[in-house]
Amino acid sequence: MPIVNRRSSIAHTRYAIDLLRGEGVPIRSRPGGIAFACLVVVVPFLAASGTLSFYLDCQVVIAIQRQQISKLAAAIDALSGAVQKKESMETEKDEANRVLSDVKTALAGRTQWSPILASLVDNLSDTLVLTKVEARQSTTRRQVPAKDDPTRTIDASVPVRELKICVCGQDKQRASEAVRMFQESLRSSPALGPLLDTITVSRDVTTLESREAVLYELSCVFKPTGVCDM
Repeated sequence: MPIVNRRSSIAHTRYAIDLLRGEGVPIRSRPGGIAFACLVVVVPFLAASGTLSFYLDCQVVIAIQRQQISKLAAAIDALSGAVQKKESMETEKDEANRVLSDVKTALAGRTQWSPILASLVDNLSDTLVLTKVEARQSTTRRQVPAKDDPTRTIDASVPVRELKICVCGQDKQRASEAVRMFQESLRSSPALGPLLDTITVSRDVTTLESREAVLYELSCVFKPTGVCDM
């Protein structure tokens, strides 16, 4: 009778005895469970890392922007004084231009006599003696262009300036020739010539150093310079 191996015929059965009542036996690891556990741990970690990175980036950007704002504020403070000075200078410039314009307008209605008197003295002959110089101003009615329409003329009062020059000489012939040359020199004078309109001469008898002499009065009428305000 053959002998049978009892070990091979007996089914192997394992029993697990939990002496810790479920507290010490680990859960069997499965791929799905491992993946889920990883997701549970990794996803919050990545989210926290991304949030922290975004927060840090924002902090860096904010710091840079604050530095730029500080620099711009300092530049504005530095330029504010220059801007105020520029505005003040512009105001002074406008005021100066206004004053110069007023001066120019005022001078346009005035005659500068200093160069004219110097021209008289330079062109006066030794034969003649200057006895009187008088400046006068009168008005005359003339046709002038209208301010609102230059193509139209209107009748207006125009100021006319006149310079009277009295000279005398004891030698009638020499004095007469000297007066004629004196007229020509006045017309060709750079200071007086461009202003002259007409020169008329009148003659009379007078005394010079208790001796009889000839008196010449030269009436120099200037060209009109503008229209009088009515």
